[in-house]
Amino acid sequence: MAERIVEPAPRVRLARITDLAALVEISRHAQRAAHDGSGTIRSLGLPIAPAALSLYQLFRMPLSLIRSSDSIWVHQRGPILDGLARVERDVDGDWTIVELAAEDDAARARLVTRVAREAGRHGVVRIHVACREDDATLSVLSAAGFQTYARETLYALPSDREARAEATAHVHERPDRVGLPLRAARAGDALSIAQLMMRITPPAVARVELVGARDWERAAAGEWAPRASISPLLRLVSGSAFVVDGASGEIDGWIHLGIARELGEEHPHTLRVMTRPGVDPSPLISASLAEIAAGATRAGSGGGVVLAAVRSYEAGLGRAMSAQGFLEVADLRLAVRDARARLAAPGMIPATG
Repeated sequence: MAERIVEPAPRVRLARITDLAALVEISRHAQRAAHDGSGTIRSLGLPIAPAALSLYQLFRMPLSLIRSSDSIWVHQRGPILDGLARVERDVDGDWTIVELAAEDDAARARLVTRVAREAGRHGVVRIHVACREDDATLSVLSAAGFQTYARETLYALPSDREARAEATAHVHERPDRVGLPLRAARAGDALSIAQLMMRITPPAVARVELVGARDWERAAAGEWAPRASISPLLRLVSGSAFVVDGASGEIDGWIHLGIARELGEEHPHTLRVMTRPGVDPSPLISASLAEIAAGATRAGSGGGVVLAAVRSYEAGLGRAMSAQGFLEVADLRLAVRDARARLAAPGMIPATG
């Protein structure tokens, strides 16, 4: 009787330096599959629209952007690696899954489970992830304890100089210039920025993102912006913040600009705009683009794509972005796994009285 061959059970382990070639191939394969819709390998899909790929190759080879703070786990079947999960650690100690790719959802589930277990071992309270609106991915994340809490649309302004010039020209054409020009934010604006963001952000989102006094100070200095799906993947040389003073003594808007570290389509600049309800964001976007163009020229990284993330509750901002020449790249979901949420279960609340 022929001896029965037993296939080794799939396992998840930390990546080794000898895995690099296989990891790059998995990453490239995931991007190609997402682009052509073949479904041969599953990924987070950030972003997968052809328009995005023609503008910048941000995810052409994500492993080339690895920082020393990244951790990578691989999914292995016998001698074959067929999946990976890459995690970025932020300055506040949270983790963000920036890449999750495998040949099937069972492998992705094992990878996410391992990441969650390792986060618990290291005392990490929150794990963040962003993904495209995909039922399979959302099911994998939900089974691992992740909860979606916000929708976001990613916009990109092409690097074409004529399109950029047309977009920035509007700031000079407006006869009223109400609330303009932008004013560089100062340390004393931190409280006003906090009040603006709390007015715009739904309480459920604010509870998840837990912004503190130190973050407001950094927001005024241009060193911090609210979490976005693309935040962990950006490589910026500088950030700056501007505000728009309102007639009532409050600020009508807050703008964060990020200048890319290097020249090239794979290194986008960033724009984040928040305005008080009822304030037209269009002139602020135009003025911001002019500031980005000037800053990029000084940094030697001019002419790149500008990315802007817009939350679903930021009414009218998406339409204003489109009117300024931005292209809609992808609709994304933000999710978080919060260890503290488990302490709120009735059986875990200490008895008092």
